[in-house]
Amino acid sequence: MFVIDSSIFSSIIVKDEFYGGAEKFLMENYMLENITVDLAYVEVANTLWKHVYVYKRIPYRSYGELKKEIKPLISNSVAGIYKTIDVLQEALDNAVKYGITVYDSTYVTLALKHNYKLASFDQKLREKLEKQGLNIVYIP
Repeated sequence: MFVIDSSIFSSIIVKDEFYGGAEKFLMENYMLENITVDLAYVEVANTLWKHVYVYKRIPYRSYGELKKEIKPLISNSVAGIYKTIDVLQEALDNAVKYGITVYDSTYVTLALKHNYKLASFDQKLREKLEKQGLNIVYIP
């Protein structure tokens, strides 16, 4: 079972270079008791904003339809969505302990609490955690 981070969902929304791996991962693991944190909604929305406004990779005319896909994509891909506030204190501790962002640490903390793997495309996070003895990041 997996904690799915925003990079997986974002790849589906913006159809980046990881899209194929994200789509395959979600389809193959659909029936598992996968979870995420509510922060994923905000992070995916921010990724869409960045691809529309900053990178200009996605035309503004496509933005309206894509933004409507965020909520159902995340909600229908996981069995549970945890509130960030419920793991925030421990996530902050883990961020300091492992030298990672609090954003990443919310997913990592949830994975550690449930003894799940973390599904993410973040290779740097994976490497950083492995150096700390945590082999929990699965890259589809």
